[in-house]
Amino acid sequence: MKSKVLELQEDDIRRVVRAFYAEVQKDDMLAPVFATRIGAGEWEAHMDHITNFWSSIFLKTGRFNGNPMRKHLGLETITPAHFTRWLELFEAVSNRLLENPKAAAMQGMANRIAQSFQMGLAFHYENTGEGPNPFAEFGLSPPAK
Repeated sequence: MKSKVLELQEDDIRRVVRAFYAEVQKDDMLAPVFATRIGAGEWEAHMDHITNFWSSIFLKTGRFNGNPMRKHLGLETITPAHFTRWLELFEAVSNRLLENPKAAAMQGMANRIAQSFQMGLAFHYENTGEGPNPFAEFGLSPPAK
């Protein structure tokens, strides 16, 4: 029997990404952070780029090109609370648009991505000493020199 996760389709991904980022643009906490990087006329391109990201993960399309961690390193105001809010919105949108096995698969990956980004940001702050580390709760220390 074929796994429900494998049944995730390009259209599912596209619908979730578009609906999710429509919510992000209206969100009091997330919209200002995204506005520092994505101009009003750049949202279509961003959504296409992120659709490629998710499509590469789930459908192995290989269409995504980029370094998402690097994009997040320069966001000085981003904190764990932003990731929590991002995940809350993502869960709500994916639950609204997808049946449970598909929604759960996307949410599980979103959680892993959020955790990975936060750990990467924690390492970055610890290694560079750039201001207080809002991700210190991850308990990471720079390598001994």
